[in-house]
Amino acid sequence: MLNIRQACIEDITTLKRLQFQLNEYHQANLPDDFLTPEEIEQKIDLHKIIESDSSIFLVAESEGKVIGFVFGELWVRKSWTLKQRKVASVEQIVVNSCYRNQGVGLALIKAFEAKAISDGGEELWLEVYSFNKSALGLYRKAGIEPKIQIGQKALT
Repeated sequence: MLNIRQACIEDITTLKRLQFQLNEYHQANLPDDFLTPEEIEQKIDLHKIIESDSSIFLVAESEGKVIGFVFGELWVRKSWTLKQRKVASVEQIVVNSCYRNQGVGLALIKAFEAKAISDGGEELWLEVYSFNKSALGLYRKAGIEPKIQIGQKALT
């Protein structure tokens, strides 16, 4: 049975393993853009993220084992031209490769949405690389539609 709960400090070792699994896939597709596992280890403080008031950090468990996570934050969009809104931004979502295509990712997104709404979130945002077809499919299933395109060009 799948259980979604708030991440805790005791989950960090497993969260790092899952994060490295996700990063390996991204690094294989864009090696010049993504950090190595060692660089991630030095840069990202999961303790701080888990304990932050603006963070939403949820894990999916199956039979007591953490098999996926989603984390993001709430922030207020301020713009000269756009209406101000409280945005829930998904920073990362990952499901252990052994548990993919079983509804875990969708359950994590739905739980993230529910937590964001309860915290006053009005809109969900996320970024996804165009090579990540499985994530694009998951987001479509969750009702998340492409709205903004971001271009990228090296200035060297």
